[in-house]
Amino acid sequence: MCTIKSEHSSPVVHSCTDLEQYTQFLQLVEEAKAAGHENPLKWAIQEAVRRNILRDYLERKGGEVLSILMTEYDYATDMAVLKEEAYEDGLFVGLERGAYQNKLETAKTMISIGLPEEQIQLCTSLPLETIRDLIQPEP
Repeated sequence: MCTIKSEHSSPVVHSCTDLEQYTQFLQLVEEAKAAGHENPLKWAIQEAVRRNILRDYLERKGGEVLSILMTEYDYATDMAVLKEEAYEDGLFVGLERGAYQNKLETAKTMISIGLPEEQIQLCTSLPLETIRDLIQPEP
């Protein structure tokens, strides 16, 4: 991973014309926002084409670029998607198993001090059936 913002850009950026021009394009977007342009992304695309920055690409795909950039990034949604993908990939299986084991141990402790099943369920979120199995293990 490398930083592509012009003031902190990686040397890799300067060795690749497309990355360097993309950095320049991002700078135009920032300039347009700072100047208070009504539509900074559209202005930046037009200005980049005028300055010959990513010109061929923006002339062909300018509308698509505008659409992508105008899609607001939502961190919470992104994290939810990443978490869902991680669950699908089984990355959190071990954590879930550990959390479940912790609930079982807590329930066992609560049983040992004589707390009622309903209170144990409320505190651990375990099903009553599971709590009852801990109280009277199956033969």
